[in-house]
Amino acid sequence: MDWKELKDFCNSLPESELDKTVIIWGEEYDIANVCVEQLSEDYCYDPGDLDIGCFPVSDTKDFSEEDKENLEVAYSKGTPMIIERYGKENR
Repeated sequence: MDWKELKDFCNSLPESELDKTVIIWGEEYDIANVCVEQLSEDYCYDPGDLDIGCFPVSDTKDFSEEDKENLEVAYSKGTPMIIERYGKENR
């Protein structure tokens, strides 16, 4: 799904549905505590060390130049995201 499809779907909802909680329904669990935002900076990862995951480029300020050269951008600044808000109740 892309953002256009999501927008079209939301625009097709009756007004009575628009105040309801957004739920992402998975096979094992659901996520009902989400927010949306656009990334304020690039997020990158090290393909040689996937265990450290994805992180903002600002977290690389203490990396060596060699380590920085190994990084790849996963998500560019401005990318819209639906993000799970951990530890905050919304139900």
